Amino acid sequence: MAHVVSLFRYPIKGFEGEKLDCVPLEYGKGFPGDRAVAITRSGTAAGAAPYQQLTTNPALVHFLPGKSLGAATLHERQPVPRGDLLTDPELLAEFFGVQARVVHRNDCLGHWDFDDSALSIINVRTVQALSKLVGVTIDPMRFRGNIYIDAEPFSEFGWLGKGVDFGQCRLSIIRPIKRCRATSVNPQTGELDINIPAQLNRHFGHMYCGVYAQVEQAGTLQPGDRISGTQAHHGERLAIAAKVPRAPALTTWPRPAEVVEIVEEAPGIRSVWLRDPLAELGSLDSFVAGQHVAVHHLATDGTWRRYTVSGIKDDRLRITVKQESGVGSQAIHALETGQRLHLTGPSGPDTFSLDAPANLFLTAGIGITPTITKLEALVQANYPHPVHVVHTVKRSDELALWDEANTLVGRLSQGSSALHVTQGLNGNGGAVKGRPDITALVTDAAARGADIHVCGPEGFQDQIRSGAIQARVLDRLHMDSFATPDSPVEMRGIPESGPFNVTFAKSGMTAAWHPTDGTLLNFAEAKGLVLPAHCRAGLCQTCECAVLEGSIFALTASLTAKPGYALICAAVPESDIKLDC
Repeated sequence: MAHVVSLFRYPIKGFEGEKLDCVPLEYGKGFPGDRAVAITRSGTAAGAAPYQQLTTNPALVHFLPGKSLGAATLHERQPVPRGDLLTDPELLAEFFGVQARVVHRNDCLGHWDFDDSALSIINVRTVQALSKLVGVTIDPMRFRGNIYIDAEPFSEFGWLGKGVDFGQCRLSIIRPIKRCRATSVNPQTGELDINIPAQLNRHFGHMYCGVYAQVEQAGTLQPGDRISGTQAHHGERLAIAAKVPRAPALTTWPRPAEVVEIVEEAPGIRSVWLRDPLAELGSLDSFVAGQHVAVHHLATDGTWRRYTVSGIKDDRLRITVKQESGVGSQAIHALETGQRLHLTGPSGPDTFSLDAPANLFLTAGIGITPTITKLEALVQANYPHPVHVVHTVKRSDELALWDEANTLVGRLSQGSSALHVTQGLNGNGGAVKGRPDITALVTDAAARGADIHVCGPEGFQDQIRSGAIQARVLDRLHMDSFATPDSPVEMRGIPESGPFNVTFAKSGMTAAWHPTDGTLLNFAEAKGLVLPAHCRAGLCQTCECAVLEGSIFALTASLTAKPGYALICAAVPESDIKLDC
């Protein structure tokens, strides 16, 4: 039975919390006294986090919050502390700089990152699932939750937008919590010992742990209270949460998508149509043809996989999956209508352009999936230039989505297609036996100035890449591939170099980088900047940033960064640099 385990509040933002026996909750408010005090950071740049927090100052664990006559206090964690930093300006300046100030907030909302999110919930069994995969015990206190619960792992993401009863209180779940570098700080020692965001992304496919909530029905909350779902839906809360400035993009939220239709495209290949509960708020509006979604928690250990989106219609998206021996494809082929999957995305490359003077699509097997949405985009735009689709399969009975591709090609003014079958035609009219001449196709595309779109097995893609290099059109080659959880994400060691000055143009901040500062993303976050990032492994392009001056050293062999750009989660400077972020 899901229940409340413990309750915590944090009198001073960023510092240690205190355990509570019970909490009176009021409508629209958080825990009384939670994050009511904050200490500003000296000399913060525009766009930087304004308050002291573990992300920028892990040494906060060496201070002890408390109370005196009901007011918050803060002392050094020493047998004989010198005084209360909150009331002694000289001590405050000694530790946090002469510009540091104590800021009070007394509206029962506290100094949170978002004003609509004054309560956080952490599921200890989700944390335990991560601990098992990482191989070390992760203290749930890293996540600084108010309400710690015991429930089925990951079930908290299924409550998004719903009313949930916690004892006599009712809470609405309004947003999943994207974790930052602060969770990598050991709450006892202050050491940066586990890269929690990277571990979440590696094992779960997203960087979320916990959910934010609002109080809908007042009452007293205490450990042991039973948790139960209700039929209440709070769509208006979600709509507000989705528009809060600087909140994580809707596409990155793990949310429960419903299986509404299953189509058996060919033996061992099926399409699954999923209804996205956030579509009405715009989660599919930014979709770019060729992007993918991630499907999470396909097994009890959190197994996840990425799949190319093969279709979008209204509030639904489609994935098309070939049944193989892996856990992911087996789980997809065991689905039935009415089931729900945790989904994030769409995400991935946003480089598909309608401006090319021609387009060549080279696909093999199930690699036809991104071509469908790209052809649909060309049709919708009344694309007037040549489009040629060349698809290869081993056997005729492996064809999936080919009729749909042909129909779209037929709606283009200069569309053409060719099907190659390598191991028998089986009566497919118009199909060609044998493999296509890749070299000739790439050479012709080069002469036309065409963009070349490729998706298929690794060997197939390598052959086309070699042809593109020979034809000197690598800059027009678009490989529709993405890393699976098993893809290598190890980074090279950071060279002993520098220090180098790094300027972040949009904030105007310049600071000296040293090798011990880690990646440019870690460096930026340590300086208080809040920049878009997701995988932290050089794979997803979320953190891609233009290099305006200087040069960078890439820590991975990733080929996804465009020329003149850096994936700052996997790069360091090799000179003084200026970044457009």
